[in-house]
Amino acid sequence: MLPRFRVLLSIALRYGVVAALAFRVCGTASGQQTAPVVPVAGQVLVMSDLHFDPMADPRLVDALAAAEPGRWSDVLDGSGDRSLGRYGQDSNWMLLRSALSQMVETLPHPTFVLISGDFLAHRFRLKFNAAGTDHSDAAYRIFVQRTMQFLGQQLEQVFPGTPIIPALGNNDEICGDYELQPSGPFLADTLDILRRLVGGGRAPDFDRDWQSYGNCSARVGGVRVLSTNTNFFSIHYRNACGTSVGGDAGGDPGRATLAWLEAQLAAAREAGERVWLLYHIPPGIDGYATLRQGACPGNVIPMWDQAYAGDFSALLRRYADVIRVSFAGHTHMDDFRLVGNAERRFGFALISPAVSPIFGQNPAFRTVAYDAAGGILDQSTYDLTNLPAATASAGPSAEWRLEYTFTQQWSLPRIDLPSLDRLYSLITDVPAEAARWHMIFPVSSPVYWAPFSDSSEQLASAVRAFRCAAGNVVPSDYERCYCGDRN
Repeated sequence: MLPRFRVLLSIALRYGVVAALAFRVCGTASGQQTAPVVPVAGQVLVMSDLHFDPMADPRLVDALAAAEPGRWSDVLDGSGDRSLGRYGQDSNWMLLRSALSQMVETLPHPTFVLISGDFLAHRFRLKFNAAGTDHSDAAYRIFVQRTMQFLGQQLEQVFPGTPIIPALGNNDEICGDYELQPSGPFLADTLDILRRLVGGGRAPDFDRDWQSYGNCSARVGGVRVLSTNTNFFSIHYRNACGTSVGGDAGGDPGRATLAWLEAQLAAAREAGERVWLLYHIPPGIDGYATLRQGACPGNVIPMWDQAYAGDFSALLRRYADVIRVSFAGHTHMDDFRLVGNAERRFGFALISPAVSPIFGQNPAFRTVAYDAAGGILDQSTYDLTNLPAATASAGPSAEWRLEYTFTQQWSLPRIDLPSLDRLYSLITDVPAEAARWHMIFPVSSPVYWAPFSDSSEQLASAVRAFRCAAGNVVPSDYERCYCGDRN
């Protein structure tokens, strides 16, 4: 009976038929008895790290620069390259179009859409300068603005009338990577785009919050989504193109964002609202950067400056009754973070895999089902399985598939802190579950682990570096996990 129910639920989630369905909690890894039925309140489409590269065909850049965003698809369709790109490159138009088409086929009527950052391709300015005729700052600013307008238009066309909540990534800026200017031109240029995407659920101070620091709040689908600009927390962030911004934060955009987040959480608690956090860079350790330091480094590389990380963790602990889930991106992998320390965990972040295959994972997106209290019932991940072969016209077509559904894959009742804590124990202690995670982490990519596979020791070190990052956001805890004798 259970497999049949799950098949029906998967079909319902795929086609948006949820009004008459309920989610049944049963069949846990610990053998618990069936729990009461929990109704599905809504479904969300989650995408991350689009990294759209309009310069993928350099011959089109001057024509794009001269065209309004409404004509860009015609220009891009004129490219002689009909492939969907390849591993090691960002998303070209053919891949982006295929992904959006599959998203709407999979979930035609999401309650809302979340995008956890990085709309623009890596090295955007360098590619623009190499391909375009006019390299001026003014021409570049217009080109970036039109790229963002084009992406906004594509999203609106695919999901008309649906609230779309974005977060900014570290590449989303005209100044440079990790160099978003507070109250700067990029934030001003994207305000109208954001208004249209978010729609009527915008908070009263939406314009001010976005233009100042790229944060925003919206009430959608029965939850409060706080899009929080964690790029300011990064150890790499520099305000390279702007002057200090005054106010209570004393010119510190990271501190200003924390103050904004605390005020929003306090207001949500007062109003009895349930909060989802949306941001780009997750808390914790940069497993890849740490791995590059050696098998057991003397210096663990965190994602965030630890002053911000400590205060953010304190907020999550203080408002654990309000915050239901965090969604992040940035790593491009299918991952999660348990927030807290070795003694106590009090929050978690779900890291969505990227559409861009630049780091070697399969392009992917997710659907998420949630209940009336804002809790996450389940999520399903969909991926492109034949990236090197797929073309838009000749040869094999794109083969997107349901890669897995969380509760079925891990035999856990739902997605919450106890389930993720249990999952981390499974992928740490049970070889068969560790092998499953090893496959799922890069979205079943056939190429991702190859650079780490010169020896069994090197591969084991790489797997450990990434696995330890899931369960240990504090540097000292991570070091014990990565370098400890039991590993």
